[in-house]
Amino acid sequence: MDKKIAYITDIHLDEKIPWNMEVDNRKNWNKILNDISSRGISEIIFGGDIGEKAVNKWFFESLQNYSIAITLGNHDFYDEVIKHYSIGVAEKRKELYYSQIRGYYKCIFLDSSSGAISPDQLEWFKNELLTKRNIILFIHHPILKVDAEVDKRYALKERYKITTELQNIENNVFVFCGHYHFEDERTKGNILQYITPASSYQVEKLPNKIEVNNDTFGYRVIELNKNQISTELVMFT
Repeated sequence: MDKKIAYITDIHLDEKIPWNMEVDNRKNWNKILNDISSRGISEIIFGGDIGEKAVNKWFFESLQNYSIAITLGNHDFYDEVIKHYSIGVAEKRKELYYSQIRGYYKCIFLDSSSGAISPDQLEWFKNELLTKRNIILFIHHPILKVDAEVDKRYALKERYKITTELQNIENNVFVFCGHYHFEDERTKGNILQYITPASSYQVEKLPNKIEVNNDTFGYRVIELNKNQISTELVMFT
């Protein structure tokens, strides 16, 4: 199995902060989609933070020619997203979490839009880890600590509950996330975490302050095969 996936996150369409930074998010988005198409990639996983409610229709229409999967971020609205997207939607549930088998891997998609993982979702997550396959976890918030001010202010609440469950299994775990608007790669035991830069604007990875810039934007290409996962960043200026 050789499979390429485009992982894009944090586009923040029509929001005030990127607008004030003179970021043309829709132009960024279209440039990324054109690049993905030029590479022959037909599958996109979006990591969260679509933007304002009113832009959801435009966002999903732009993806109609791709196979897509989505995790919700803290700027997303469940009730709006499910008007356009149905994977993982369950009756009497107000969160978007689900799993998929992709060859030798089990992909788990968590909903951290509230800034935390609910008790019900955590119990579901524990059961999903009962597999011999290696795990690919897609979640908006990073689960491993990063030495940056944004991590101090905006980290996932009680993220240790997720990491503890993952470290209690023997499977290799690959985590793909966004939220912090910068690139980072780190490991802890059996967990390898990739933070992907935003498709809108970036935040400097600084330990004691937050600085933003509109110099770059981009996405990540993930390649799955039997023996390994490889990944590369595609960045634009």
